[in-house]
This record gives sequence, C-alpha cells and structure tokens, in this order.
Amino acid sequence: MTSREKLLDGGGVLPPPATPIIHATAAAFLGGPAHDALRCLASTGCAVVQLDEPLPARQFLAFGAMLGEAMPEKDPAVLPYVEEEVILNLRREHATTADVSLQPFATNSLSLHTESSGRKAAEQPRYIVLMCVAPGHDPTASQTVLVPMAAVESRIGPEAAATLRRTRYRHSAEGPHILRTVDGRPVFSFRDFLSQTLQWTHLGQDADDVNRAVLRLLAAMYGTSATGVHWARGMIVVIDNTSFFHGRTASPPAAATSAAPRHLKRLRIM
Repeated sequence: MTSREKLLDGGGVLPPPATPIIHATAAAFLGGPAHDALRCLASTGCAVVQLDEPLPARQFLAFGAMLGEAMPEKDPAVLPYVEEEVILNLRREHATTADVSLQPFATNSLSLHTESSGRKAAEQPRYIVLMCVAPGHDPTASQTVLVPMAAVESRIGPEAAATLRRTRYRHSAEGPHILRTVDGRPVFSFRDFLSQTLQWTHLGQDADDVNRAVLRLLAAMYGTSATGVHWARGMIVVIDNTSFFHGRTASPPAAATSAAPRHLKRLRIM
C-alpha cells in the first residue's frame, strides 16, 4: 500500500486539527464567535467552529462576507448542486467513480491539492469554508484531510524547492509557480493528479530534475503528519488555501448504511 493509499483509503482515523474548537449557537455566531474564528484563522491557518445547528444560507453567506468575496460556482458539472450562485452542496450521491466531475459527490477519496491550482494566483480562493449539514453514519469516515504546506516545504529539500519555484503547469502560462513565497511563507499551487500526466514547463531545466522534484513533493505531501476533520452537524471549518493542502478520505458505499449521506456546504472566498 502506498503512502497515498494508506492516508486516503486505508480507513485510518486521523487526529483532529490542532486548533481550538469555538462553540456557539447558530443564532449568536455572527457576533463574537465569528470574530474569534477569524482570529484563530489568522494565527493558525484554520478555524473550527461547532454550532448547535447549521447556519441558514443567508447567515452562511454573511460569514463568508466577513472573510472576503465569495466565488461563483460556474462549472456546468456542479451547477445542479449550487444554491445562491456561490454555495456548493457536497452531497454523497454516487458510488466510487472515475468521472472527476462527480468525485466530490461520490464515495471516492480526493487526492491532496490546493484549490484552483491552475488559475492565476489572484484568481485562486484564499479560503475554503465548509459547513456540515449531515456527517453521514460515521464522523471519522470521509474526513477532510489537512496537510500544512510549511511542513511539506521543509521535507522536500532545498534543491527540489528551488526547482519547484521555477516550475508551473504547462497549460497555465499565467499561473503561479508550483512553489512561491507569500508574506514570508511557502505557498504551493499544486494538485496530485493521480494517474493523469502532469504537464509542466520549466525553461532551461533538465526534465529529470523536475520529475524528481515533483516526486519529492508528492512523497512529502503524503509523508507529512496529516490531520482530519471529524465532521458533526453544525460544524464549520475554514481552511487557508495558502497554508494547507486538503483532500478527503474515502467513505463507505452508500448502501452500507441507512443514515443520511454526508452533506457539506462549501464557499470559496477570494
């Protein structure tokens, strides 16, 4: 079993994110507790809130507005799951599938990645906001996996880091390099494409050097201590897309339980 398979498909229970959990009622959240969440996010790159119930759409959008501007969901493949143009309903409705567009709504694991890694840096979301409507039958199944970028950068070594700082996706001529520095922190724009070929460009660099650097990056992503969100109804998690890679562990087949399937609502915030 590879380190990727062990992490995402091995059925292990990951430790929860090392950030304080902010408890509040949904009715009171947009007062002091929401500001507590913003302070936690600024200091750790992640905020976890446990409410007594999920926020209504209007309040969920209001919390997103405290973080920035919500990005419209325009991909035709996800439009059936979109409300208010910016809220994506991540409901488990499909069995394991090879169709990439359906995988967020299936029992598949999702490989580690940064959101919108092929877009220009200015067009990538800064924050991912997830809110649990239904956790499914087991809160330790379908864990949202978080891996800190700083720890990954420290594991790949200076030579690989230097190479990745000059490498970008070939199809994204205006996209950022795979590794860059933002406010003194290492920031990756990268997705583990699994069996798909990663098309990269790097002027003047030997192909073997780039391939080795990418392999070192993948090994570091799956070899660094990960945490996992154990979802509960009413839980909100905010992820800084410049601080963490994120992914998802596999969930059991839909037929294995009569419980309501896992359902998260997502906002992407610029």
